[in-house]
Amino acid sequence: MDLRDAIRTAFDGNYEYQQVLDKVKKSDMTLDVARSVFRTHFNASLRSDAVVGAQIGQQYRMSLSRKLNDGSRVEAGVYASQFDDSALSEFRVQYTRPLFSDPERSGVLALNKAESDRNHSERVSEVGAEELTARVIQTWYRAYLAEKGVAVQRASQEATGKLVAAVKAKYANDLASSFDVEQAELNAAHSKQSVKDAESLLEQDLDKLKMLLGLNPEDRVDFDFSLLSEDYPSSFEPAVEELQQMALNHRLEIIAMKESRDFALQRMEIITRRVGPPIDLSIHYALVGQGDSLDDTLEVDDRRVGLGLNVSTDFALATEKNQSRLAMLEYQQAERSYKHLVATVKSEIRNAIRQIDRSKEKYLLAERTAELGEKRFTLAKKRYDDGQIDVIELLESQRDLAQARQSGLTANIDLLLAQLNLDLISGQLRDKWQLPQAKNIQ
Repeated sequence: MDLRDAIRTAFDGNYEYQQVLDKVKKSDMTLDVARSVFRTHFNASLRSDAVVGAQIGQQYRMSLSRKLNDGSRVEAGVYASQFDDSALSEFRVQYTRPLFSDPERSGVLALNKAESDRNHSERVSEVGAEELTARVIQTWYRAYLAEKGVAVQRASQEATGKLVAAVKAKYANDLASSFDVEQAELNAAHSKQSVKDAESLLEQDLDKLKMLLGLNPEDRVDFDFSLLSEDYPSSFEPAVEELQQMALNHRLEIIAMKESRDFALQRMEIITRRVGPPIDLSIHYALVGQGDSLDDTLEVDDRRVGLGLNVSTDFALATEKNQSRLAMLEYQQAERSYKHLVATVKSEIRNAIRQIDRSKEKYLLAERTAELGEKRFTLAKKRYDDGQIDVIELLESQRDLAQARQSGLTANIDLLLAQLNLDLISGQLRDKWQLPQAKNIQ
């Protein structure tokens, strides 16, 4: 399994990412419920033991209704009542319209909000895919570092073994003391323990990687730890301002925050323009039939037209006033959150660039240290063979070389991870690395 295979596996198996996808599915359901408000509804009811004076009977109702985008409502239905000695049937068509058009009261704004929330949930899933991709790469690199660390420690162990053999040979020829042999053997024991520690760290990192991919830690997986060196982009980076603008244009959470702010502004403008409480006007036309039984009422013998007015509010208009204040407060909060997020992202970009600069300097320093360690160990080995230094100095130079190699590898990984972090927060991770896309939401 290579890195791209690991990312694809994580998209299918990572626990946290699957939870995010479930939230998208829930937002689909919420959106469907919001849309159902403007679909045709079937209404039916049956009531018995309805008392009119001293009469007991039944009432029936069946109708179709539909709410329109402007808040008006159309309903057509059949209504029937039957009592001991009379019956009434009515075929009615009714149209109800608010006196003041209001998208917030009509449900249009709620529908727009549900659509926006659904889009936001989908963007969150895309953000989750970006972050999951970064986490897989980070964990992959850490496991790669641990694997290379094992190789470094094994090479060091092999060198200490050869050194023990060389010291024992000199001891046999009376060119070294028993103390030198003990020091060499103790150094070899420490090197063996370092190998075990490195192998344990590798196993831990591999378990973390498997868990991140949604695999069982006991599964045997052959990981191909390559660093995409052939695909990794050049070290050239745009200016800070360009990277900041790139992040503002591409970071999905910023886009979602901006849309949330715009929705709050739209709602505030709608509510603050209201001139009063909701007032509904209605008109209906009905064909009415009366008789001794329901069969008699089917012969329509009358036509009726009716008007209606519906309003409900307190005299102080407290609900309307507080709704307006609340809408203004929500917009101010959304605007404040958006500005804070923009400032945070800009700060993240600046910090990431500084981190890359520091990582580059540490990497170059580690490379120079490793090169000097190689030369120092070679020189120390020659001087030891010539009897110019004791075994302790030789062992120190050998340990310094092993540490320098490990530090150089760590510095290399830290530099790659610093670049990865900049790619992530600037919104160019997947495009720049040409990584696989997340699977489509079903």
